[in-house]
Amino acid sequence: MYDNLASIDITSLQEKVYQSVRLALLKGHFQPGDVMSIRKLAEALGTSPMPVREALKRLIAEKALVQTSGRQILVTPFDPQRHEEFIRIRMKLEGFAAERAAMVRDAGLVDRLEKFNLAMIESARQSKFEEALAANYDFHFEVYRAAGYPQLVEILESLWVRAGPYLTMLGNLKPVNAMKSFDNGHKAHARAIMAIANRDAKEAGRAIALDIRMATLYLREIYATQLAQSTARPINGDFYVRRRQPEDTEDAGRTFQPR
Repeated sequence: MYDNLASIDITSLQEKVYQSVRLALLKGHFQPGDVMSIRKLAEALGTSPMPVREALKRLIAEKALVQTSGRQILVTPFDPQRHEEFIRIRMKLEGFAAERAAMVRDAGLVDRLEKFNLAMIESARQSKFEEALAANYDFHFEVYRAAGYPQLVEILESLWVRAGPYLTMLGNLKPVNAMKSFDNGHKAHARAIMAIANRDAKEAGRAIALDIRMATLYLREIYATQLAQSTARPINGDFYVRRRQPEDTEDAGRTFQPR
């Protein structure tokens, strides 16, 4: 009587969980040093712990997460030396994508970019930083998809899975400084839009690279503050700054809302 029961596609479920958590990291739902609670993620996603555990293993392999010697899983904490290397790679690749985008003929691209840039700065002015970051993501990937290189977009998405949590750290700044960061980003985006409208590939690449570099200055300010508060500790032989948690347990992560 069991012969006619449909089998459950566990692989599909694991992939959906992976993509959901990956998207949350990519869009900056978590911050560096956040504890990833398997139990809370499973509850939020309405699934069992097993597919969550498998998804986190994949993200550890992609270096978006790290596992401590105590078997805690954290969003990769901020490390200034590694971040500098990471930023230089992003500036080159994302600048190249912007150059390519400036050479394509897409009549609606400039209008779409202006819409996302306006949404970002208006959200920031209302201190809706999560919405501002989402609009920032939409702006950048509208540019990158316009480049017409799908494999490049895939590479940049993998980088942004690691970059998303860093950008969320901007919310730790004083509101006036966070606003300055978004205002600088808005101006860099406007330069990129103008360059794309004028089909000036080099200027488009420079504008996007400048946008990435300027955000780094604010991240280093946050890092210095965290270091002064003695949140630094070794993880797997390296020295990181980890964000303070309300409890030092596996279930101390922030509430996760799937999107």
